[in-house]
Amino acid sequence: MWSWAGVVAAGILNGSFAVPLKTARIWSFNHIWMVHSLLAMALLPWAFALLVVPRWSGILGAVAVRGWLGLIGWGLLFGVGSLLYGVAVDLLGIALGFSIQLGLSIVLGALLPLIWAGALRLRTYADACLVTGLAVMVAGVFLCAQAGGSKSSTPGATGGRFRKGLIVALVGGILAPSLNFGIQYGTALLATGGGVQAGAGFPVSVYLAWAVFLSAAAVLQAGVCGWRVARARETGAFRQPGAGRDALGVLLMSSLWITSVFLYGRSAFHLGPWGNSFGWPIFIALIIMASNAWGVVLGEWKAVPKAAFYRMLAGCGVLVLAAFLIGQGNRG
Repeated sequence: MWSWAGVVAAGILNGSFAVPLKTARIWSFNHIWMVHSLLAMALLPWAFALLVVPRWSGILGAVAVRGWLGLIGWGLLFGVGSLLYGVAVDLLGIALGFSIQLGLSIVLGALLPLIWAGALRLRTYADACLVTGLAVMVAGVFLCAQAGGSKSSTPGATGGRFRKGLIVALVGGILAPSLNFGIQYGTALLATGGGVQAGAGFPVSVYLAWAVFLSAAAVLQAGVCGWRVARARETGAFRQPGAGRDALGVLLMSSLWITSVFLYGRSAFHLGPWGNSFGWPIFIALIIMASNAWGVVLGEWKAVPKAAFYRMLAGCGVLVLAAFLIGQGNRG
């Protein structure tokens, strides 16, 4: 029960982390995302890991270099997927770009580990609940994305722009669950080479693996955003009056994000061998619901047609139903 509560709390935190963006006055998106990447995916994870993991240098040396390289590879894939998310939404609009990428993320993030391990046979009640729940969840994502599209002035793409956006969205959606896969890979890596013992409770040494994984994504994302800032000759914004206030907002934003990721990883660990498969779709659903709730609180839905607002509420209701079905599959 506490493990599911942790997944829920992690989803709410992740759906809330971008709220400080609303208070930014000096920095643009690239400034914010560069600093956020460095803080949330590099500095804070390493600071926490080095603080709580005893004999961390010995753990680094105990794992084969090939294992660390594999983990870094997952981190780079996560970084690419995160960047493609924004590109796809820009090309296709929120409704279509959001639906394709999060829909693929939910389905692939939940099913691929089970299929790879031969644990999904589609002949049991549990498997039927899981697959049905995932299908219902994708429908809920689509409803929420359609409603969200009504808040955006970005029109749907046509012609060549649509084809390009579709390719980017598909690739981004395939890479999106790499956050989930990287967390799983890091946990397994420490199990074989870093002293994680079965049945011994949560191993804090796993935080070290997650720090390595996220740092790879941080280098990629911060590098791209920093290049954009330099190309636009906007580096002076870091020194402008009021930049310190924006920096504090990004620090809060980064703290919420990394707390949600570590909390999700730890909670999924306690859900059992397939905890990431069942926890991931619930995590994503709570992110969507929390971000929509913040949109209501911040008044983003006031100027939106009532039909779109009710569609968002219906989508959130469908996500709750889907979460129930997925939970039934896990219990089975």
